[in-house]
Amino acid sequence: MKSDNLHIAISSDANYAKLVSILLVSLFENNQWASCITVHLLSNNIDEESIKLIEKHIPSDKGSLVVYDVSDIAGRLKIKVPSTIAISAYSRLFLSSLLDESIDRVIYMDVDAIVLGSLKTIWSSDLENNQIAGVLDDVALYAKKAIGLESNEAYVNSGFLLLNLKQWREEGIEAKILDYLIAHNGNVFHHDQGLINAVCIRKMILPVNYNMVTNFFVFPYHSFKQQPFYSEEEMEDGKKHPIFIHFTAGVANRPWMENCKHPLKNIFLKYKTKSLYKNVPLEKDSRPMRLKLLAGLYYHCKPLYYFLLKIRSLVESRI
Repeated sequence: MKSDNLHIAISSDANYAKLVSILLVSLFENNQWASCITVHLLSNNIDEESIKLIEKHIPSDKGSLVVYDVSDIAGRLKIKVPSTIAISAYSRLFLSSLLDESIDRVIYMDVDAIVLGSLKTIWSSDLENNQIAGVLDDVALYAKKAIGLESNEAYVNSGFLLLNLKQWREEGIEAKILDYLIAHNGNVFHHDQGLINAVCIRKMILPVNYNMVTNFFVFPYHSFKQQPFYSEEEMEDGKKHPIFIHFTAGVANRPWMENCKHPLKNIFLKYKTKSLYKNVPLEKDSRPMRLKLLAGLYYHCKPLYYFLLKIRSLVESRI
């Protein structure tokens, strides 16, 4: 039986600091079973004032905040990587060396999310010799091909992971990830997520409820072609009983921005009102024009949208 001292890791830069606070409000509210929740914050230049605000969202009798300065993340990677995502996302790759060796497992979660259920079951689960546990992602076959996976191998979303830190240390997973990154000249499909899936071959697959990405709510079940994947019944259960709602980018937009069409955006807004950011207005819709046009097609002309996606998939599968 695992300890009820829960360890959570999150990474962020200054731009997403407010999302950290809103996520923590939902985490503590829905996990009162834990005697203590230690939040391991991988900080890429988050200012001191924002750190203090984050700390105020952690109940003093139920949790603590440990901050790790990862502003040197570019140097840690030892090679230049594409700038199409925030570089702080790569910091999750170094959890096995950043966290104290007495911590043999940690739940990593992206900050663009809300925790809506208990994490007790997953925290106490037996990882055996699996390196990670995660939820299958909605990727096309070329995403697996790009990192050397077979079409029938599992590919998980890195936005919510249970990491077997003991296994990572024993097997030198960090070094293997860096070797893979350097061997591919810093250009790995899906960035840190691709790296984790390429190197961590032994994966425990979690119920889809533990990482309900936006596409799972927006697109019909028949549009998900990858294998292995969840049954339609499992997907419906995930929509009805989500434990971790992951507001990934896409046609629905994100709930802290204007023009969001996510069906559960009000859940995010509820926890926002419980945070110290309750009076902060929604951000402007900053999506690229290309994505806005795709969103418009999806909501007003779905046949054309799916036709364009099919063409794109055919092109990318041949890259």
